[in-house]
Amino acid sequence: MGGFLRLEGKSRNDFYQAKYDYYKRFNLGVLFASAFMFLILFVADWQVDGAALGRSFLIRSSVVVPLLVVFFAYQKISNYKIMGTLTYLMVHAMIWGNIWAGSYLADQSYVNEGFLIMSLVLLLVSFAAPPIVAIIGQLGLIGDILLADHLYHFENINAILTFNIQVIVLLCLVDFIIAGFYYDHYITQRKLEFALFHDPLTQVFNRRQLHAIMGEGHDLTFLSDAIAIVIMDVDHFKQVNDRFGHDEGDRILQFVADCIRHSLRGPDMVMRWGGEEFVAILFDCPADQAVVVAERIRKSVEKSVNGVCPITISLGVAIYAGGDCFETIKKADSALYMAKRQGRNQVVCYENLDEELRQKVAEARQNEV
Repeated sequence: MGGFLRLEGKSRNDFYQAKYDYYKRFNLGVLFASAFMFLILFVADWQVDGAALGRSFLIRSSVVVPLLVVFFAYQKISNYKIMGTLTYLMVHAMIWGNIWAGSYLADQSYVNEGFLIMSLVLLLVSFAAPPIVAIIGQLGLIGDILLADHLYHFENINAILTFNIQVIVLLCLVDFIIAGFYYDHYITQRKLEFALFHDPLTQVFNRRQLHAIMGEGHDLTFLSDAIAIVIMDVDHFKQVNDRFGHDEGDRILQFVADCIRHSLRGPDMVMRWGGEEFVAILFDCPADQAVVVAERIRKSVEKSVNGVCPITISLGVAIYAGGDCFETIKKADSALYMAKRQGRNQVVCYENLDEELRQKVAEARQNEV
């Protein structure tokens, strides 16, 4: 449960961002409910001291202003650090408002109960915050109590502090427990997402990943201005399976996936397309550079030792010009077909084929179907 305490750097930020995203709507609901409670407390103020009704209502209705600020921030800002800070400022603003409104009342005997209620609110908003931020938010309540004592001059300030400190310590422990339970959920979710979008054998993406990043109409233009698609096929893979067995064939596929992954640039992605075929999407990559990357992959597979047998791959490259990306994949597949027909172990770019050759390839593929 305490695994989140060992997270560092980007992993820690990713965890707390996911935690915030998960509890974001709950957090906003708590703030609206708390603001509503803060507002209608003017009725209780009126019952305690009718003469303070006007001032109490004016102070409590002002909660609308910070609430709107936080609400619009929720629409525009997703960073958990910024929103966590705004959330706690909002809660403490309501606490300060309670102190301000209570200062006009003749009887402040129920103020301690108000602090306990706000401790609960602080606990609820801490669901979306890192434990250390939640602890700071809870400890801030001590400062709020001392501020109230400066205005009210409580006769039993020591008792109020002692009782609230005990409650705060308990709630801080609860903050850590909540984070621990969410961490278990987070790890399970990450494993499920990985399994959903990755090929279990090669650990590269599967076809679902392409559907996950596509826009409407299978569009990819919003991802990059220049996209190249490379489709790759292991040469004579059936012979590898027949001669060495399927277990060794699986090792070959893992080896090829590793060669592709290590040959690609940072933003590029590779997917297992099916069987012994892989597809790579190269971002910010014009045609000449795409051929260079494809050639690097080909050489890596040919020259690296895989522990089973020497193998080669054939590659087809096509440039995505917008629209349905599956049309570009078909073009890359046609280029792959030419690479196979011309002797395998080579790279063919669809854009380098003349129109007559493209037509012949299309007809040949049609006859195969």
